[in-house]
Formats: sequence, C-alpha cells, structure tokens
Amino acid sequence: MTKQKISSTNSEKIPSYVTIYNKIYSDIMNDVYKNGDYLPSESILTKQYGVSRNTLRQALAIINEDGLIRKHQGKGSIITKNKKKYDRLQKELFNPMIEYAIDEVDAIEINYNFGPPTEIARTKLSVDKNEMILASNNIYYSDHKVIGHSFMQIPLKHIESLQIDLNKTEAVSELLDKTIFQMSYSANVSIRLVLAEDHITSFLKVKDKDPILYLEEILYNADNEKIGRCKFYFIPSAYELDLWI
Repeated sequence: MTKQKISSTNSEKIPSYVTIYNKIYSDIMNDVYKNGDYLPSESILTKQYGVSRNTLRQALAIINEDGLIRKHQGKGSIITKNKKKYDRLQKELFNPMIEYAIDEVDAIEINYNFGPPTEIARTKLSVDKNEMILASNNIYYSDHKVIGHSFMQIPLKHIESLQIDLNKTEAVSELLDKTIFQMSYSANVSIRLVLAEDHITSFLKVKDKDPILYLEEILYNADNEKIGRCKFYFIPSAYELDLWI
C-alpha cells in the first residue's frame, strides 16, 4: 500500500457559524422547534440569535446536512429530527426505493416481462442463456410526483416454489417490493452518482444530465445463490439513505 502524505495546519480558526449551529441544534433537540414545524423566517432567526444572515445560512446548511431540517422550496425549512430508525441487528433486507423515501411512497407503477437474460444479466446473476428471467421497470410516486425508478431482474427458478400468480400485477408488485428482499440473506451493493441519460429521464421525468443517485444490488439467498439484480435510481432531493455497515 502506498504511504499517504499527510499535512496539517493548526492556524485555522473555529468558524463563526459553529456557535449559532450549536444553539439552533440545542433548540431543535429540546423541542423549542417541534418535529414537523417550520423554522421561523431568516429575518426572525437573525434577530433572535443575534447573527448576520450569512452566518445563519452557513449554520442552517450544516443542520440541513445533518438531517435535522429539510428545505421546502418557497416554504422554508421544516424540522425532521424524528426519522425512521433501523435496528442494526436487523437481518431482513428491504426495498430502498420505499424505505429510504423522505416522503411516503403512495403509488408504484410496474411494467414487467419474461424472457432470456441479457448478456450483462447472465454475468451478474450467473445464469444460463436459456433460463427465463422476470424483468421489471418500476416507477415510485409520492403525492403524484415521480421520486424514483428501479429496474429489477429475477431468475424464475428462484421463485417457482412461491406459487406466485405472475399474471397478476398485484402479486408481481408484492414480489418486487417485498418478497424478494425477504428471501435475501445478503447483498452486494455499489453506489455512485450518475448523470441522467435517456433511459433514466424517460422514467424519472428529469432533465438530461441531472445528477441521480444510483444504487445497484445483487441479492443472495442463504445458499449464496444470486436471486436478483436491482438497479435503483433516486432523485436526490426525495431520498435519504441511512446505512448500517
């Protein structure tokens, strides 16, 4: 391993926004500002805490990064300190498109088919070219707005014993949103930021080259067999990924 060159300086001062950050953080945690309420306007907060607007904005930016507030365009910042908590001992996997959404997913549109695997699917899922694969594009909505898209591939041999009626949309949706994750013992995950191309913009209704958070999972059962490939595309403003590693 290459030895890294490390440099440092001890001359940097503590940023001026740290004090105001600590005060607002304390007030949020002590329910001066309650979960679900909006923070007062910038003009009120600058007077209340005796700071400049620029210093206040720097503090609020960090508080937003820490997940204690969320900015709503044209409405201000809403308190979001009480979030869904995950048990780090939890073994069951779940669909991140649903569980990591900031606002509840209230509608899912699926479009699925059956056929032989693509070359990349053969490699990713370790399947033969003659095996049948369930492939589905899924669009996730919250309050009538598209917030995410997934493309999932599942070898039929791994779900035959479940006796799922694959002609019924509701049954397939249950498989894609819940059952396949309950069947999974582990997953290999890769995450990166991508720029939206045609195959993404058509589903997410975003502009070309908009940044999209992309997560790919290969699901494994208890016998270490690959039972599913999932490609998840998150609109960043609609999701917050909270991972235990």
